[in-house]
Amino acid sequence: MKIHWTKTMASKGTMYWKSIALAILLTCLPITIVSGINWYVGNQYLIKQYQQNNEELLQDTTRQIDEQFTQLVQYSLHMIANPILKSSLANLNFIDQFEKTQELLDTMTFIENGDPLIDQAYLYISGQNKVMQPLLGLRSLDRPADAASWNTIMRADQSIFWTNKLTRPFNKGGSTNAIVMKVPFNSPNPYGALVLYVNPSKLRLNANSEQVSYVLDGEGKLIGQSDASKQYADVLPRVQELLGTSSRESYDSKSNFQLTVNNSTLLMNSQTFSKMGSVWTYVSGTPSSAITAPTQPYTHVVLIYWEVSLLIALVLSWFASNRMYQPIRKIMDMFKEGKPEASSEHNEMKYIEEKWKQHRFANETLQSHLDHSIPQVREAFMNQFVSGQAAHLTETEIIEKLQSLQLDITNQHFSIVICQLHPLSEDRGQLTAKDAQLLTYAAINLLDEMSGCMASYVHTIDYMDGSFAVILMAPSPASPDNLKQQLMHLCTDMIQTLHDVLSMPATIVVNGPTPTWTDVPFLLEQARRALSYRSFISDSQLLDAAVVLEQVNLQIEFPYDLEQEFTHTLNLGLEDTAVDILNRLVHAMQNDGAPEWVVHQGLMRLKNNLYRSMLQSGHNPYALYDGVKLQEELEALRDPNACIHWFRTRIIKPYIDILNKSYHHSIKHVVDQIIVTINENYMSDLSLETFASDANVSVSQLSKAFRQMTGSNYIDYLTSVKINHCKKLLVTSDMKISEIAKTVGYQPPYLNRMFKKLEGMTPGQYREQCSAKNE
Repeated sequence: MKIHWTKTMASKGTMYWKSIALAILLTCLPITIVSGINWYVGNQYLIKQYQQNNEELLQDTTRQIDEQFTQLVQYSLHMIANPILKSSLANLNFIDQFEKTQELLDTMTFIENGDPLIDQAYLYISGQNKVMQPLLGLRSLDRPADAASWNTIMRADQSIFWTNKLTRPFNKGGSTNAIVMKVPFNSPNPYGALVLYVNPSKLRLNANSEQVSYVLDGEGKLIGQSDASKQYADVLPRVQELLGTSSRESYDSKSNFQLTVNNSTLLMNSQTFSKMGSVWTYVSGTPSSAITAPTQPYTHVVLIYWEVSLLIALVLSWFASNRMYQPIRKIMDMFKEGKPEASSEHNEMKYIEEKWKQHRFANETLQSHLDHSIPQVREAFMNQFVSGQAAHLTETEIIEKLQSLQLDITNQHFSIVICQLHPLSEDRGQLTAKDAQLLTYAAINLLDEMSGCMASYVHTIDYMDGSFAVILMAPSPASPDNLKQQLMHLCTDMIQTLHDVLSMPATIVVNGPTPTWTDVPFLLEQARRALSYRSFISDSQLLDAAVVLEQVNLQIEFPYDLEQEFTHTLNLGLEDTAVDILNRLVHAMQNDGAPEWVVHQGLMRLKNNLYRSMLQSGHNPYALYDGVKLQEELEALRDPNACIHWFRTRIIKPYIDILNKSYHHSIKHVVDQIIVTINENYMSDLSLETFASDANVSVSQLSKAFRQMTGSNYIDYLTSVKINHCKKLLVTSDMKISEIAKTVGYQPPYLNRMFKKLEGMTPGQYREQCSAKNE
């Protein structure tokens, strides 16, 4: 036994005996030092250390709260620019124009769900004394108290401001803290306001279960608090009293104080920050007992622990040295790989070093493979960032990350180029999905090669739909305008090259440059938006995103007369005539300079009119059409002829089929005769009962067939014919209004009343308006 133990000790190397000596030293000395620190410093040191850490946490939390509200304000300003919130809402008839109302409700739902800090979103229309909210819908402020409270926000001087006094209408309860934005934004005559109520539970306060935290606005009113704060009901008034107005006189000021509450001392810290035109305050506090509690039982046993620890230090050192030596022994055994070796065994580190050199070559080989994979990893990270999945990273963090992936973006300017290839004309045939992808790949290679003269690095994003985006990184120029000119010249050459080499028309959108990488996702999104504003033609186009988006509010006159003619003709079952009118309508919008998305919206408007006609005639359009799928198919079309063909195939033909099944040919002939008679003898006293009697059909049957074919009932149709003839006489003749009334079979007062109801103005005003336009 003794001989075996002696051999075991002799087999240990110098590393083993050094570790024993070091373990004894490192076991006894730290125990003595730690015991002295705990004995002499104690709780005061812990409290001081906590206060230092709490100041850093306070700054981080204050910054996070500031960023939360900054993001909310930026999001609000982005939403207030929505074209749907235009000034015409002030006098909009929400009941008659239910489609507009539904679209507005959908927009409010999108706004309310767009930021986690938003609890509820209201649209207040001052002139109509109404509010709109996704769950409430559109409701009038019937209570005088609610009406007076909401009317006060319109008297504020600012276009966007913070309020803590606006009570939610209809006894909804909840927080009264809200951001108010007048609409239209920065208008001298706003018609209402968009009110976003803040959800206090979504504030990121970074508070633990024992920490009290408060966020106060510029008036010292509570915005949000932690769960622990609710256990100290009397703390908030005392904090508000201690801070007073001095803490709100300047931002980024700090203070600390102590409060005694329920036999417990709260260590309080506060910091102010500027927000919404005033100085807000974040207050955080922790009970001192929660800080010192872990040390109380330890204080009583520290002396005993110190004495016992010294006694067992040798035993622990021996045990620890053996445990620490085991990894060294295992490494040596792994290097031996089952083969006994005697050389250098008594110097373990030298032995391991020799073996490590042998394994370095294998490691370098693996590293070379890793270097080859870095470009793929870099491309994947950049795709992740531009898609918004790495938005939490700062500019510095992104630079460091890309530098680790062998790409330095410091002192670089970034530009965005989006290219949309358009399908070939019908006489050249249609491309398969594989052909389209090959053409896209060829176009990407062309732009990559052509941009080498001005870009130090090119990153490509293929959207797999015939379009792709390119992020160009170029060294910072003396003037950004020069870089923009070079970029426009490059894209002009690209369009010409695509035409010469691939015979493909294309639309290219340019955006930038910017010196900040974090602006790239925003510029990319702007460029993709600008792509939808291309002129609806098949020819190649070069667009500047900044210029295009500045002109998005240009008014395009929609051909309402062709729209009415189309709906009427289609209700008569005249497919070919309706398609001809559709052609004229699309080309009228195109000739008026309507961009691609406007033409799409115009066709969707025609589809919605058909929905309304079907509902009025007793059919269910939702059983015939899939609205979501239809809209996706239409938005994928880039050619007006393709849109017309699609509309005829997917919309018109199913509608004609269901019309043909809904009434007999004889009834259709009777309705056609009624329409001809009305248009030729509109000034006579024509009644549906007379027509039904002559055709030997029931009045209800004839009325239903008439509504199915024309989309309106008999009286409304007759009235519209008469009013249209009046409008024609008002513009083309000098007849008196009383004479025009008799011509169409109306008394002058009745004509005035009906004309104003349908046109929104009197006949005389209509004649003056048309005369002014002609001049």
